[in-house]
Amino acid sequence: MAVIAAKELMKESMGPLTPDHEEQALSQLVADKKCFMESDRFKFTRRPYTAEQVALLSGTFPQSFASAEQADKCYNLLRSHQATGTCSHTFGALDPVQVTQMAQSLSTVYVSGWQSSSTASTSNEPGPDVADYPYDTVPNKVDQLFKAQMFHDRKQFEDRMRQTPEWRRSNPPVDFMRPIIADADTGHGGLTATMKLCKMFIERGAAGLHIEDQKPGTKKCGHMGGKVLVSTEEHCQRLVACRLQADILNCPLLVVARTDAEAATLLDNNMDPRDHSFIKGATIQLAESFSQTVRAGRDGGAWDKAAGTMTFPELVRPQLTMAQQQEWDAAVSEGLGLPGMMALATRMLGKAPFFDWEAARTTEGYYRIQGSTDFCIMRAKAFSPFADLIWMETGKPIASQAQYFATEVLKAVPHQMLAYNLSPSFNWDAAGMTDAEMESFIWDLAKMGYCWQFITLAGFHSDALGVTRFARAYKERGMGAYVNMIQRPEREEKVETLTHQKWSGAELTDQAQSVVTAGTSSTGIMSAGVTEAQFASKL
Repeated sequence: MAVIAAKELMKESMGPLTPDHEEQALSQLVADKKCFMESDRFKFTRRPYTAEQVALLSGTFPQSFASAEQADKCYNLLRSHQATGTCSHTFGALDPVQVTQMAQSLSTVYVSGWQSSSTASTSNEPGPDVADYPYDTVPNKVDQLFKAQMFHDRKQFEDRMRQTPEWRRSNPPVDFMRPIIADADTGHGGLTATMKLCKMFIERGAAGLHIEDQKPGTKKCGHMGGKVLVSTEEHCQRLVACRLQADILNCPLLVVARTDAEAATLLDNNMDPRDHSFIKGATIQLAESFSQTVRAGRDGGAWDKAAGTMTFPELVRPQLTMAQQQEWDAAVSEGLGLPGMMALATRMLGKAPFFDWEAARTTEGYYRIQGSTDFCIMRAKAFSPFADLIWMETGKPIASQAQYFATEVLKAVPHQMLAYNLSPSFNWDAAGMTDAEMESFIWDLAKMGYCWQFITLAGFHSDALGVTRFARAYKERGMGAYVNMIQRPEREEKVETLTHQKWSGAELTDQAQSVVTAGTSSTGIMSAGVTEAQFASKL
């Protein structure tokens, strides 16, 4: 790894660094960082900072984490899927049972902020997904799941080494070390908060994180109303902050940029010209007395209708000839700000029409926007240099929308990997798909370039459904329900938890105790008297 040379130099100093050693250390650290940052892994990544700036922020003790290996593994996996038009599809893991059992079938793991908010807040206060939980909540869930992965990897390895080579060849091992990609919400604050959050994820084993373009403090689940976006530029800076923190920690972290611009209705400022064509304004000048009377209805009532609220392009385009529309569309798509659009409209129409986006602002001062797939496309292209994957949050699972988004984004940035949320917030039965279309949906999206897909809350929903079914049956049928609904199916489907003592690592613990006592211990967990011996058949 790139950190080794610098570490060896530190060891050579054998004590406090002298000024000479400091110069040498910095020089070596800069060289290491430059090698890391210019590796093939980052050939599509843009950094608005230098290796020396990263080195100066890294200190004299270069750090390394297991998450670096997991990040490389995940990146290579997803690039491979992208190249073949396939994908890694997964779901949100709720606990160590789920993360270890899903390892037998799925190649990555998702950790949901929604699930953590509702079931794992470090304040132990459950609630909806509005990111008001302590910001170590999701990193702590990652920590729990990553440690479970490592434990079951150790348990399996020790168990397999007690078997014959022939048995091992006939029974391939499970890869428990499936890379984890976790929910960073909006970064939980400003850029320094985002960097600290990113650091926690890396320290706890995450291979990647996703971060969205909503505003901290008003953040909501992507399938709730009232979402407020930050400017395109502010979110680009968040992505840069994540990459900088990962570079400091020598981790090739996967950064997934999410945009909620399809359904968001508000924007916290108008500083970025790229956002201007999506901001709504009044197109009819109203008397101040009327505005005051209907102010409460400004967010979609009588004021909207009377003021003719719409975006500036929506106002101007219908007034242009077909030839002018082509020129207009090209200029607007390049991120022409409002002053530029007004100047162009003046040239084309002789006079720019009335447009007042300040009058349309909400009582909180937010600008009102027209969410759309095109808004998402614009932001995806802006985020691309700083992100490994792009995710557009959508309101419904619509294949044609996914295709349009992928086509337009990949036309501009062909290398870009895409992600898709197969959300349980969608009513899939009302999506207009046949069962066959639902079954092929994931693989249809994969061919479009969506190489990482996930059901955010499948762990949550499967847990609730399974427990509800069993509790209802157990109430009426007692142990008959347990045996028929759980123990027999576990045996028939060779589910490891049938022998739960072994699953929990009892044999590994016995082996450790035996090593410590040189084989003299008589208190082994799995020694005479363990009832699990009743399950004589080996899973």
